[in-house]
Amino acid sequence: MYTFFQPLKKNTSFFALTIIGLGIVASACNLPMTATVTPTSADPKDTSTPAPLFTSTSIPGTATPIPSATIPVELSTLKDIHVRIIHPFTGSAGIEFSRLVQDFNTENIWNITVNEEQVGSVTEAARIYRESLKSSDRLDMAAISPDYLDEWNSNGSIIDLSAFISNPEWGMPEKEQNAYLPQVMEPTGNGKPRMSIPAQINLQFLVYNQTWASELGFDNAPRTRAEFEQQMCEAARVNNQDNTKDNDGTGGWIIQSTSPALLSWINAFDGNKAWKSDKEINLNQEETGEAFTYLRELKEKGCAWSSRVASPFTYFSNRQALAISATLPDVFELEQTLTFTKNTDKWIIIAYPGEEEPSNALISGIAYGISRTRPANELASWMFIRWLSLPKNQARLAEASGMIPPSSTAIDLMTGFANNHPWWTEAAKMLPDAVMLPVTRDWQPIRPVLEDGFWQMLQPTPLPVPTLLKQMDETIKSIPTPE
Repeated sequence: MYTFFQPLKKNTSFFALTIIGLGIVASACNLPMTATVTPTSADPKDTSTPAPLFTSTSIPGTATPIPSATIPVELSTLKDIHVRIIHPFTGSAGIEFSRLVQDFNTENIWNITVNEEQVGSVTEAARIYRESLKSSDRLDMAAISPDYLDEWNSNGSIIDLSAFISNPEWGMPEKEQNAYLPQVMEPTGNGKPRMSIPAQINLQFLVYNQTWASELGFDNAPRTRAEFEQQMCEAARVNNQDNTKDNDGTGGWIIQSTSPALLSWINAFDGNKAWKSDKEINLNQEETGEAFTYLRELKEKGCAWSSRVASPFTYFSNRQALAISATLPDVFELEQTLTFTKNTDKWIIIAYPGEEEPSNALISGIAYGISRTRPANELASWMFIRWLSLPKNQARLAEASGMIPPSSTAIDLMTGFANNHPWWTEAAKMLPDAVMLPVTRDWQPIRPVLEDGFWQMLQPTPLPVPTLLKQMDETIKSIPTPE
């Protein structure tokens, strides 16, 4: 990349700073910007080559056009501009994202200032963003679940990023695009608009206590649903028959009724065709009923149970659950809980069990989108998102969140993190065969219906499965699609 885009380093030459200064003066005077910028050379002392954690299977792209190294006239409009982004990152991820914002504000040569609005959840971020669309003070960017970006694309609230991505001066080289994992970023040139840039990847899986399982007589983690049931039931039996009353009724899988966990079970029954096709999402299928029935039977046998608190980590630490549903950020919290409780059990992450082998993991995540505002704001927003998408910045955010960056080049920068967190390496190995969760706006009204339908399935006298699925389907069809 070129100095007009690359963050300024402490050893930037006086000559380079002089050129940049002249460019800013020219911008202030509304003079044409034609200053040529010398590319920043790599550090000759850095000869280390980390072993790759993930090898991209993307087809190599054609050679990227060489930019003219002349600052485009359009960039003169960026000086001193302020833009805002809303995001759901909290905890260590929120702290690191704030640092990234501060670094960009300090290092970019146009004096662009990015202001962040940090909220506690994707749902809250979506609510605030929607409200901003009704005002003249619209948010410029959003880091959010792709299904919301699909909604805002449908009503023209966000822009197509294709022109920015393909721009030879400040776009994303084809080689860099091809490093993105194919499940989260389609190749360019297919005629489809590009409404977002992937930011972080999350995965759905189970956390499994290997040490306790071994004591129960199981040498291997469950791969099939029959093995899963056997092990959960044995853990429940042991807890019910020991001398500790407080753990009676526990031991098996803690029932998780969030839509991603339920879809993971449906996927384990080969039901992902409900959302993988180009047709509308339809959960009224045999596989949904089979998944619901399997989970209800686990509960009836005492091999799955409902916890009294939302977080399952203390239960897992106390051996009240042999397996729990989790995502990548959850494991960060689990590590802290196990450390606090001085639990030394060995645990691993495993895929949801299938009929004869483990199912493919489900992918969700966060993506960046840019609002339709003024051309200068849109370009300034792109410059920030382009900078966030540099592999080293993807890796910084991923190490703070526990999630996986969307490109293989960023993954390969995380060898140190992977060595300290073996579960993360195992999660990365799940990616090549992983299946994307629904990412269209049609999915938004379906989530609560799915969760409510499963809740009804667990009641003492539930509706017959075909009736319940038909009722869910009718409810979904009656809900207006978000505008």
